[in-house]
Formats: sequence, C-alpha cells, structure tokens
Amino acid sequence: MRKFIIGLLILLCLFFAVGCVSSGKIPAEIHYTVYKDLSYGSYDRNLVDISIPDGAASQGVILFIHGGIWMLGGKENCPVFLDTYRDRFIVASMSHRYIDESTHINDLADDVAAAVSYIQEFSIENNADPGKLIIMGHSSGAHLAMLYAYKQQETSPIPIAFCVDMAGPADMGDIAFLYNFKKLGQEKFFYKLAEKTTGYHIVDGDITSEGYNESKREILEAVSPIYFVTPNSPPTIIVHDTADNMVPYSNSAALHSVFNVYGVDHYFMASYSGIGHFLGAKMVKGGAVRYDKTLTSWITRVMDEYIEKYCR
Repeated sequence: MRKFIIGLLILLCLFFAVGCVSSGKIPAEIHYTVYKDLSYGSYDRNLVDISIPDGAASQGVILFIHGGIWMLGGKENCPVFLDTYRDRFIVASMSHRYIDESTHINDLADDVAAAVSYIQEFSIENNADPGKLIIMGHSSGAHLAMLYAYKQQETSPIPIAFCVDMAGPADMGDIAFLYNFKKLGQEKFFYKLAEKTTGYHIVDGDITSEGYNESKREILEAVSPIYFVTPNSPPTIIVHDTADNMVPYSNSAALHSVFNVYGVDHYFMASYSGIGHFLGAKMVKGGAVRYDKTLTSWITRVMDEYIEKYCR
C-alpha cells in the first residue's frame, strides 16, 4: 500500500507538476482581501483560506474542497478559475483531516460542517453577508461536498444555493471502483482504502457476482452521496470525463439518473475529450490548480447561469 501511495503521488506530479508555470498576469487591481491559514477546528489540518470582497459586498460564499483520495492534497489546491469570483463572492478553500485507522469519512464530513460554520461567523465579523453557499470540490473533495449538500440542506448555517461535483465518487458501492483498481493492479489498496474510509474491513469474500453482499453494501451506501438525494436536494452541476480510470464515470451517470427520478435541477457536464480523472489539471505557482481551458470555460458558464438563478 505504501508503494502505491508513493506511486500515486508521482502520478499526481505527472498530472500537475509537469505543467508547473506561473499563474499568469497579476491583475491590475485586486478588489478583495485574502486571509490565510485560519483555524476552524481543533486539529492541525483544520485550516481554511478565505477571501472577502472589498467593501464587504458579496453575492454569497463559494467553498472549494480539494481532492486526493481523502489522504492527500490541501487547501492550496484551489482552482484558478475561482479568482474570477473573488471580487463579488466570499471564496474559501479548506483542508481537512486525512483518513487513517481511526479517522473516517464521517469525521471528514464533520470537518466540512465545522468549516461552513466558521466561514459564516468570520464573514459576519468582517461585515460580509455570507448569503448562500456554493459548495464544490474535485474527486474526494467533491464527494465531501455532495455529502454536505445532500445531508445538510435543512441544517446548513449558510443556505445551500447549489453544489458542483467535479469527478466525485457519488456511489462508493459501485463495483466499477474495484474493477478500476484491479486494472491498475491495486486491488489490495482498494480494500485498504475502503476500510479506511468506512472503518470496516472489506475482503474478496464480501463480493458476489452481483456486487457487494448486503452488509458491506449498507456500509458503503452510508457514505455515498447518491443515497441521500431527495426531491429537496440542492441543484448540482456534475462534471465527469468518460476516460476517468479512477472514479468510474458510471457514478455520475447514476447520479444523473437519480436526479431525474427526483426532479432535482442539475446539469450533467459529460466530457468526452479524454482529459481523465484530473480534468486536464496542471498545478500553478502556490499550489493552485488550472483545469483544462475548454472545460473551465464550460464550468464557469454553467456556474454563472446557476448563480443568476439561485444566488439572487
């Protein structure tokens, strides 16, 4: 497992660091103030960066959660395209605890809830109206964003406007996950990852010809956003490339179908360009992430439509 994690880090470097460049031209004028390394909880990784528009004018909060199989990455891996929203939105990027033998997905979900509460309090203290929340993430971060959006829509201290799911695991019990890791030669790592995320041991014997047996399926469903969707779930933008060999595209296709059944407003951004799980990402100066240019243009256009519809 340790070798695979090291290998995955190298893979991340190939996807990100190979494209390491400066973040481009510095804007002539910056109309916001950035507050870094704010502590929202009692753990070392409970840190969040928050930018607040000048004059405290705000249309709401955008919170981004980084990816990294719940055990890599950090708040610095924030999308570059969110800079275009900082002069009118409170923009936040959070780090969370990593999963291990005693810290599981529900603990990370608690970190997200704590961060949202902190962002609300910090915004008010700085005379900025948090308004409504756009919660988004990539990969495991998208999984945590969806869990919060679909489980906390009635209790979130900042009302949820919509969610943006970028290649996130919606159904942890999708057997295609196992097949993907088998293709990578990392079946054992997959079982370890499932154990760390849920706290329960999963082995070959838990899998039948139809998928996981009932007890393990229930365990995986308990941490799967798709099973918390209701007719009242927040609108969602789904972003997924069909060439994703880590998080199965079938996850997003299934989520799309469930939204249709419940009548939840959503936009399924299915990419066939072959940019894969990392969505053509490159890391720029400071650790921020620049995604595929064409996809970024598409995402921001749809986000602007949803902002107009749900944030005013």
